[in-house]
Amino acid sequence: MSVPTADPPFTAEYLAASKGPRILAVLIVPPALALIVVFMRLYTRVRIAKKLSHEDVVILLAMTFSIACAVCQCFQVHHGMGRHIQALTFDQISGQLKALFASIICYSFGITMTKVSIVLQYLRIAIEKPIRRTCWGLLCFTIADGVVVLITGIFQCFPIAKFWNPRLPGVCVNTAALYYANSGFNIIQDLALVVLPFFILRKLILPKREKFTLMLILGLGGIAAIASICRIQALYILDTTSDITWDSNGAATWSSIEMNVGIFCASLPTLRPLVMKYWPRAFLSAYVSRRNAAEPDYTGNGQYYNMEGSIMVRKTIAIQTSKSAGSGDAAQKDTSSIGSLEAGIRSATPDSQCGLSTIVTH
Repeated sequence: MSVPTADPPFTAEYLAASKGPRILAVLIVPPALALIVVFMRLYTRVRIAKKLSHEDVVILLAMTFSIACAVCQCFQVHHGMGRHIQALTFDQISGQLKALFASIICYSFGITMTKVSIVLQYLRIAIEKPIRRTCWGLLCFTIADGVVVLITGIFQCFPIAKFWNPRLPGVCVNTAALYYANSGFNIIQDLALVVLPFFILRKLILPKREKFTLMLILGLGGIAAIASICRIQALYILDTTSDITWDSNGAATWSSIEMNVGIFCASLPTLRPLVMKYWPRAFLSAYVSRRNAAEPDYTGNGQYYNMEGSIMVRKTIAIQTSKSAGSGDAAQKDTSSIGSLEAGIRSATPDSQCGLSTIVTH
């Protein structure tokens, strides 16, 4: 019978191994892309629509916490995330846990505000009262879940400092169960945010192509649901590993992707006026008359129906320059057809407080 031997000492190559640079690249790209889209959204709302809505302010706050979360995750890398735990000192591990604690708070705020902003957008365009009640219920559930996750995240250890200093006397709750529950609720909310647009848009009188495009854009939130599922797998690895600093990057990465994909998808529908202003030919409506031999010269200064400040549906009126001024009869017919479209849209809104009401002219 052989006598068991002690584990061999860790090699220098093992102790020097680091996934830090790769982790940093993955953590920086999602918030950077989301920040660009949010900037474009704010430019569209302030300079083109000239109206800032509640959901715009909420998504800006979500973006702020997303950036703060990314900074905290970068500090985690600085203190050794992506390196083997045997290569780190106690102070490095403690510093990494402090950054993790801060990132949990930022993540809780960011993910909650992102979903609140999306639901507020849905409430802007929802027509049917049952759908609006569903949206309000989802909004309350999202806020309540965010508050619970935030409180349990802060007070998961008593005293709080025991989270980053295990040597302190005290107790900590089962963090794995907490994170699993949080991810499960996130998946439920994400799936609800994906399904709701199909019920909201079915009553709006829009060209099929535009309706399909809006459904596709709003349905992109399903990517966030996929990220939530991947995050659960990463949390399982984190819960079962003995080398927590080496394997913790997966949870951080999927948390960042989940939050920033949500911000990205929440902002895409609001960019339509921006695209129309600078690339009007990309969204020429099927309702514009094509009777003129010469193509009209679009100035980009069209009119939009504002779905209570959220999604812009362009009135299909071609603004022509003096070169095409001679085709006034055709333009008048186009305007008449648009009036019919307007009447059709408004006929789908039984409640004056719902649906399309505000017209913003540029």
